[in-house]
Amino acid sequence: MVLPLIAGEPGLPPTRPFHLGFTRWPADLTAEGVQQAQDFAHAHGDIVSVMFIGGIPWPEALDGKPFSRDVTANLGYRPPAGTKVFLSISPLDRDRKNLAPYWGEKDNQPLPAPWGSRALNSPEVRQAFLYFVTRAVETMKPDYLAIGIESNVLLSHSREKWNQLKELHRATYAALKARHPALPVCFTTEVLHYKKLASDARGSEQEGEVAELMQQSDLFALSVYPHMSYDVPRPIPAGFLDFATKFGKPVAVAESGMTSRDVELKAFGLTLRGSEADQQQFTELLLRVAARDRYAFVINFATTDFERLCAKLPPPVDDLARIWAYTGLQTSESKPKPALVVWDAWLKTPYRKGAP
Repeated sequence: MVLPLIAGEPGLPPTRPFHLGFTRWPADLTAEGVQQAQDFAHAHGDIVSVMFIGGIPWPEALDGKPFSRDVTANLGYRPPAGTKVFLSISPLDRDRKNLAPYWGEKDNQPLPAPWGSRALNSPEVRQAFLYFVTRAVETMKPDYLAIGIESNVLLSHSREKWNQLKELHRATYAALKARHPALPVCFTTEVLHYKKLASDARGSEQEGEVAELMQQSDLFALSVYPHMSYDVPRPIPAGFLDFATKFGKPVAVAESGMTSRDVELKAFGLTLRGSEADQQQFTELLLRVAARDRYAFVINFATTDFERLCAKLPPPVDDLARIWAYTGLQTSESKPKPALVVWDAWLKTPYRKGAP
């Protein structure tokens, strides 16, 4: 279905049903790089995605002790007036294979004993995770909450740990909904693994398992980066995201991005293909589908290309980060890309829940 041309912005409906936004992922590991990304997110969106992906303060949360200065500072973020907040907290590590690392004076720290040996569904992990998420919700008062980030990727690696994660998710979901019944709570689903376009996922039971866990989710929140798989055709097919409505839940895009140039990943011996035209086409398609299917919100992960940040990381982490380095809607020199024109046209369209 193609939306009809109408008066106003060329080719756009009079209103949009979804919020548009970004994370505050920095353009560089400097105060200026942090500010550049945050300013862009505030100027070009009406929702901000806050993602805690570098760990959990496990022992402090379990014992009810004060969090570190870094944790407290991150919980203190507030968006501009009138801007929504989508908060995502992951109990898993960066690779979606094990328990999230320790967040102390800084994030991504080794787990202190005995946390490294605790199962995802252990009483200690369940209690600590619920306490931290509850504290985050009560402090930040988000409009939407994810208690798992790309959770289905774990299923591609370990069925045993996936079963543990399901138990953790269900317990956390039930407790949160009892305390905050009006808050939409979900987990996010990585689309390439779900569609088995990622090689790791090909032996997993993605569709059935995700559908089962969706019983404890108020949204179907997806994460999609089409350039990460050679099996995704170019241009992106019109029906690529049509499956998202089959769960009978409101749909949201928790993360998205398309590289605007080819990226050579020497550590992995491959090159990811992309161009500004590819990025523009994906952005147009994504927002058209979001309007047609009345998504709740759409998040583009990066505001700004962050190749300067990648250059400061050690190998092979630098190449891992380069996968997303050119998915921003502006260059590192703050030059707008063609996809930003599309994005801003939709942003100027008045928001109305339930439109069109």
